[in-house]
Amino acid sequence: DPIEVVVWLPALCRKMGVPYCIVKGKARLGKLVHKKTATAVAFTSVKPEDKHSLEKIAEAVKTNYNDRVDEIRRHWGGGIMGNKSQARDAKIEKAKQKELRV
Repeated sequence: DPIEVVVWLPALCRKMGVPYCIVKGKARLGKLVHKKTATAVAFTSVKPEDKHSLEKIAEAVKTNYNDRVDEIRRHWGGGIMGNKSQARDAKIEKAKQKELRV
């Protein structure tokens, strides 16, 4: 379950032009393969009757995620700091103001 197992996969998929998506939580991915958890899933063969559905999903993933990876990376987190970070920055700013007054 170490992160090193899967951290390089998105870069490899982008380089090779393979559609990929990141699923929130290993349990959700595990449901797909009828296991408790899974770290990665790759399709090696597809039934002919399911080929059209897989192509639709792959195209949706490619347009909504793979083609927009730079845009998503820039806006990741939304730029909103949490309460602790805001309090820390306020404390630092207060100390700077106090130092300027002295």
